[in-house]
Amino acid sequence: MDTKGVVDMAITPDIRDYLAELARKLDATGHGQRGTLLAAAQEFLGWSQGTIYRQLKAACGWSSERKVRSDKGSTSVADEALQMLGAMQRESLRDNGKQTLFTTTARSILEQNGTHLGVSNAHLNRLIAARSLNIASQRQVDPVQALRAPHPNYLHEVDPSLCLVYYLKGRQHIMREREFYKNKLENFAKVKLKVWRYVLYDRASGALVVWYCEAAGENQHSLFDFLMFAWSKSEGRLFHGVPKFLLWDKGSANTSSAIKNLLRRLEVEPLEHEAGNARAKGGVEVGNNIVETQFESRIRFEPVNDIAELNAASSAWAEAYNANLVPHQDTRLRRPGLAEPVARYDLWQLIRAEQLRLLPPVEVCRALMTSREVERKVNPDMTIQFKHPQADASAFYSVRGLDGITVGSTVAVSALVYGDCAVQIEAPRFDGEMLTYRLEPNRDYDVYGQRLDAAVPGIEYKSQPETAIEQAAKAMDELAYPDLDAKVARAKNVTPFGGQLDSHRHLQKVEHPAYLPRQGSEIDTPEHLRAEAPKLSAMQAMLRIAEAIGRNLTAEENAWLRSTFKEGVPEDRVSALIEQFTRPAAVPPATNTGGLRAV
Repeated sequence: MDTKGVVDMAITPDIRDYLAELARKLDATGHGQRGTLLAAAQEFLGWSQGTIYRQLKAACGWSSERKVRSDKGSTSVADEALQMLGAMQRESLRDNGKQTLFTTTARSILEQNGTHLGVSNAHLNRLIAARSLNIASQRQVDPVQALRAPHPNYLHEVDPSLCLVYYLKGRQHIMREREFYKNKLENFAKVKLKVWRYVLYDRASGALVVWYCEAAGENQHSLFDFLMFAWSKSEGRLFHGVPKFLLWDKGSANTSSAIKNLLRRLEVEPLEHEAGNARAKGGVEVGNNIVETQFESRIRFEPVNDIAELNAASSAWAEAYNANLVPHQDTRLRRPGLAEPVARYDLWQLIRAEQLRLLPPVEVCRALMTSREVERKVNPDMTIQFKHPQADASAFYSVRGLDGITVGSTVAVSALVYGDCAVQIEAPRFDGEMLTYRLEPNRDYDVYGQRLDAAVPGIEYKSQPETAIEQAAKAMDELAYPDLDAKVARAKNVTPFGGQLDSHRHLQKVEHPAYLPRQGSEIDTPEHLRAEAPKLSAMQAMLRIAEAIGRNLTAEENAWLRSTFKEGVPEDRVSALIEQFTRPAAVPPATNTGGLRAV
């Protein structure tokens, strides 16, 4: 029976000679006459024509040299239709990766909506596959980004998984598919306290830490206990220490405020991979599989009675696995960049002292996890006062020169574990973004309790680093008084900006509309107080006013003057009228046809 596997079979010298002779005959024969030779070869060898061609190429380097069709790769189906066909199937994928729409149904929908495809479904599948529009191609669309940790304890990956082991009435049980499949969830619900497996993977060395607990589900209490177990120094275990970064998924326990508070105090930056992208932490995913297949498979044959015994057994296995000491088994780490496999603990021991951050006592970590930030007001000397939990007395921390922090402002302060009573302070920036700083207290004092970095009068003067406010003030002073000392310039009353700012001259050039004087009523004065002032005729008054204001009165102004002073214009009113008429002529707006505007 001819199969593709024939290609991989060893060719005897006699068969190779036969194929070589066949190749020479095929070369000497035209394309139209090769069928007879190939038919004879098929009968003699019992191979298909395709297999003969493959063996001729593999054994003799012969090729039929058939001309490629000029229309190869082309199709009558429009690219847009193929893209639509692929997109519909892509949108049918469930979160678990199951495809729910295939070419047959998608083609029916497209045809019904006016898209004519015109070829068979099998050919459509070939066309979308050739263009990487099919589901199989799209599943590979996101390549995995390789991660690198510069040293051990730089990046830890953590992942909890539900374990198949559980304990019920003092006995170990293992969940079996026939008892706990999706249609028998009531059996799953009977196991109230399930066994959870927590695995930690050190990216640089590949070392594994495994820990088990009984719980109804993932929770922050179990996660805290696991981190304390994994990072603390335990008797009989080489691996310990706190990482700089922690990679995990977006589980509710991981994102709880208490756990985040603990990580902030330990200066561990959590990294969360994108939902559904478990490959981002592939190291710990592989670690879970290693634990399940190489450790949990053992307890089926030697059961343990409870979680304590399970953890003792898993710790012993992990130590042997990391050290490549599992009897009759090679558990060394294999990577392309390693010249030869290396035990995981041999790599972990390359860690340097400054890279190994020791975990404080669990009681301290628990207190740090539940502690809250406190607020402190910035003193006039740009310091804050804070008592660190590890200190016997409060200390002063300098915040001078830090953006967003000024005298009298309030900052949030929280204690950190590492460093000399280090603290983290946070202050909002002008745009609302939170600025974060790490500080250690001032320690340099003389025997009198004075800061050694302070200036000594008469000997030296030390200017403190400028705050953001001082820097802004300096920039504004340089703008207002270029090439001058701002304080001296202000004392000498020097005009800012060189007097080049037009702050009011432009007001004199504003064009106002002319307003006719509003006719008013004179105050009635007693007879004995009235003094008869000489009066001018309307014409005399208009001549004097026109001469004074440099223009003739308009017809409206003329009419107003005559109607107002029918009996003559008092001599003492002429100056006031001149001042009134000095204003621009009252020309009513073009849109206002109802008369003059009155004032």
